[in-house]
Amino acid sequence: MDYTQIQIPYIGNLVIKNKADLFRTKYWDEILPVDIEKIIDVNLEINIIPLPDLEKLCNTDALITSDWKSLYIDKDLFEDERRQNRLRFSLAHEIGHLVLHKNFYAILEINSFEDFYKFINSVSAEQYRYLEIQANKFAGHILVPRNLLNNELNKELKRAGQKINIDNLDKLLLKSYIANPLAKVFGISQESMEIILNELDFFK
Repeated sequence: MDYTQIQIPYIGNLVIKNKADLFRTKYWDEILPVDIEKIIDVNLEINIIPLPDLEKLCNTDALITSDWKSLYIDKDLFEDERRQNRLRFSLAHEIGHLVLHKNFYAILEINSFEDFYKFINSVSAEQYRYLEIQANKFAGHILVPRNLLNNELNKELKRAGQKINIDNLDKLLLKSYIANPLAKVFGISQESMEIILNELDFFK
C-alpha cells in the first residue's frame, strides 16, 4: 500500500468527546482512575503484548494492530511502576485509534510493528500528526471525564483557597499548583492534566 497518499479523515473535538463518553459509559463506571488496561484485556479481549525496544525501534511506546486483536506496548514502559500514568495514557491512545479510526486502520493493514514502522516512515508528518492528535484527545476524554473533572476541580480550588489567595494568583501558576493533585486523582501525568485544564474557561 502507498502510505504517502494517506489522508486522515477530519474528526471534530465534540465528536471525539462524545465517542469517548459513550465508550467509557459502556465499559466503565465513575470509579477513578479509569482502569483502561482492564477494559482492554477483559472487556475488549485485546492481547496486551510487551515488546522489548518498541520505542527505540518505532519511536512509539504502543501500537495496535489493524485486526484489533493485539496491542503492543514497550516492555520497559509496561514494567516500570514509576511510569504507570504514561502507560495508561498510551493504552487509552491506542483505543482511540480503535474507536475513531477503525475503518481507516483496516485499510492500513498494520498487523505487526514492522508494518507500523513502514507506515510511519512513509506517511507525511502532517497527516500522521493529525492521526495522533485525534487519538490523544480521545485518551484525554476517556481518562478524564469532564463532568468528574469539574467536581474534582472545584474541590481542589476550595482546598487551594484555604491555603493561598487564589483570586490574586496568576492563572498559569494556579493551574500548575492544582494540576498535580488532580493528575493523581485521574491517574495521568501532571503535564497531561495541564493540557486538559487549558481547555477549561476558568484558565483562559
